[in-house]
Amino acid sequence: MTQARADLSRHGPVTDSERADVLDALRGLALLGILISHLPGFSGYEFMTHGEQASRDWLGVDGPLSAISAFLINGKFFSLFSLLFGIGFAIQLESALRRGANFVRRFARRLLILFVIGLAHALVWYGDILKDYAVIGLLLIVTARWTASRTGWTAITVLVIRALWPLVVWPLVVLLAPVKHGTDPVSNFFTLSQTFGGTDTAAMFSANLELVKIKALQMIYEGKAISIFGMFLIGAYIGKRRLYRDLALNSRTFRRVFAVCAPLGILGNAVWVPLGWAVPRFPPSALWAAEQVIFAIAVPAMTLAYATGFALAWQHPYGKALRALAPPGRMALTTYVSQTLLAVYVFYGVGLGFGGKLGIVGCIATALTIFALQCVLSAAWLNKCYFGPLEWIWRQATYGRALPMIRRATLNT
Repeated sequence: MTQARADLSRHGPVTDSERADVLDALRGLALLGILISHLPGFSGYEFMTHGEQASRDWLGVDGPLSAISAFLINGKFFSLFSLLFGIGFAIQLESALRRGANFVRRFARRLLILFVIGLAHALVWYGDILKDYAVIGLLLIVTARWTASRTGWTAITVLVIRALWPLVVWPLVVLLAPVKHGTDPVSNFFTLSQTFGGTDTAAMFSANLELVKIKALQMIYEGKAISIFGMFLIGAYIGKRRLYRDLALNSRTFRRVFAVCAPLGILGNAVWVPLGWAVPRFPPSALWAAEQVIFAIAVPAMTLAYATGFALAWQHPYGKALRALAPPGRMALTTYVSQTLLAVYVFYGVGLGFGGKLGIVGCIATALTIFALQCVLSAAWLNKCYFGPLEWIWRQATYGRALPMIRRATLNT
């Protein structure tokens, strides 16, 4: 057991002693939010007509619940996950420098493996974000030697560019790529999504590939790639400042950030939610550009409010309940991919076929049930093993050597 830990410390990934439990728990919270935001798409609810949605609203609360979900969840936990990826980059960088390891080579290899996993995941579900993280993450390598200050100012610059991006896209699309009849990508998206309710696996695979292409264009059109990189940089800044290491010492900083970001996030999302529902996503218009600018400001603000609020809550006695989120967050790759597999099994025609049968209440209840199960199973798994199954494969491929999986001390008890 001692030798295994020594091997992990010298040559392997970040060890237990180097982890910050608050980051694992925050990652678990992000995964819960992402699952809740994705299930209406998996279930087909997002692609129903208003009449069809109303027929699934058994309790008469789906309308208000959708608004609350958009206000609290949509975009925020995807952004939080990106923030945590940036923090993880900084932690790995610090660990590699301390050990004298070749960080650039290992991080690039780590991203390559993540890209392969993401491609495999995208073949199952078009909404995969792993491959995008892997590609955009390569830009972080350029910042490896930057100071925290330079990283922070660059993050602000990138997020400003993201906020201005719709003002560039709107006239460019109108002038250079005028919309032709029958070419609305939103309608195409909805039509292709109907395929998943059937049992024709070839048709489903083909539709999924088309949706992957549409999602790739959407990453550019809506500036999501810029958002990801901006949040990566904010996370890298936090990691380089080591703000997560001593929460009590940095509580004053957290309170200041929360005091600024929470009101901005609340006000911004209060404006964005009704505007986002009223404005078509395509073709771009002046109102679409305004909605996107507000979204680009409100989402990072709410994300930072969540992160700092979580850090402050973690320090109080009632914060102990938040520790239940840490196990699924610690094996985030396995948690994320298994959420997809479970959702496909529950809702697609090749599985249980519950697609089109649930409203927002049913989707949220399903998401909470799946995540509660993941909390229990991941805690049991990590009590026996060092890593989640996909994390173990990912790390071994990254480091090019066998890593211990089973906690030997546990086996000997």
